[in-house]
Amino acid sequence: MPKVSRRAVLTAGAVVSGALAFGAGEASAATEAFVITNVRIFDGKRVIDRGHVVVAAGRIVAVIDRGAVPAGLRVVDGHGKTLLPGLIDGHVHHTGPVRTDAPRFGVTTELDMVSNPAVHGPFQQQRRSYAPTANSDLWTAGWWATVPGGWGTDSGQTFPLVEPGTVPAEFVAARRAEGSDHLKLALEDVHLVTQQPIPVLSADQTTQLVAAAKRLGMPAVAHATRQSMARQGLRAGVTGLVHLFSDEVASADTVALARRSGAFVNPTLTLWSALESAANPASNAVVRDPRVAPYISATQRAFLETPWGFERPGLRTVSRNVKILHDAGVPITAGTDSGIPGIAHGVSLLVELELLVRAGLTPREALTAATATPAGVYGFTDRGRVKPGLRADLVLVDGDPTTDITALRGISAVWRNGAPVSR
Repeated sequence: MPKVSRRAVLTAGAVVSGALAFGAGEASAATEAFVITNVRIFDGKRVIDRGHVVVAAGRIVAVIDRGAVPAGLRVVDGHGKTLLPGLIDGHVHHTGPVRTDAPRFGVTTELDMVSNPAVHGPFQQQRRSYAPTANSDLWTAGWWATVPGGWGTDSGQTFPLVEPGTVPAEFVAARRAEGSDHLKLALEDVHLVTQQPIPVLSADQTTQLVAAAKRLGMPAVAHATRQSMARQGLRAGVTGLVHLFSDEVASADTVALARRSGAFVNPTLTLWSALESAANPASNAVVRDPRVAPYISATQRAFLETPWGFERPGLRTVSRNVKILHDAGVPITAGTDSGIPGIAHGVSLLVELELLVRAGLTPREALTAATATPAGVYGFTDRGRVKPGLRADLVLVDGDPTTDITALRGISAVWRNGAPVSR
């Protein structure tokens, strides 16, 4: 358990003054220094039973696990509550620059996994800023890598394809120039709706695309809902799988391959829940909760109430595969696939975390999958933990979600860059 010395506590006021001076260009009344007192702290990995967290100029200034409350600061009483890092949704789709739905449910960072990068506005500048904002921070794949006739080409959108003669390194460089932060590869050889075979990237193309992305410092992630395609991605060295296959139980060979590769898995259990039943019981249990329902926007409600036109079993197999891979030490990250029918930004991450716990993770492990783990695998150094110096994206929850994940439905307050988010 981390400790802060008595001297550090006594000089917290001086530390706050320094932080305010450092961030003076972006500080405002909305980022007034404050301290959250007597609160249970989940720091992204560990729990501090009772402590105080000092915030100033958009940053966490101090995490104090014992001793007196620093004097002279506005106080937020955390008694009986739990403080968490802002949550990270590792799989979303955005179609515009407004991203205000997710933060109301504690989701302060979103990883977009296919969209037009031109529609997001100055998203890269925003995520470097410590100014107050109602938006989530965004990282995006932009347009993904797929072949003519491959998965995603029947969406009605026109975007660059990996065609015969395409040089993989040039394709990836073009995505980087458009503003993409990571590369997503469509490894889908059977159409999810029609169940008919479709063209797909070859093993050689996959390997070359992944290598080109890594040379540019871009994570390379793969959409693969069949085990054979997931294995193709893992052999090529993908950074992670941003779906988990539903056609088969993970074989010992696949588990060993995942472990050797070091790849993470973002299983999107929420997607499989939505595909399995138009009634979507896992989602409905959350969104109908009186602690949740009043904060759902009309936009979120529209997504949640739009069913798929077909049903596809898979949740049980994917959940079993989560447990197998997790037990083998493969990193798990939380993601929803929000922005498609049945799934909404922000609120559906609460569903995902509950499904991860049902699949066999502990509540604390599920919370780590939405905080420290995605920050680590994507190389985010300013978020994902409650630690001094990091961005003050914070979520205050009634009760203890580290022992009862459903307590996360009872959000008490959210801060973005140290500024309160209106719920």
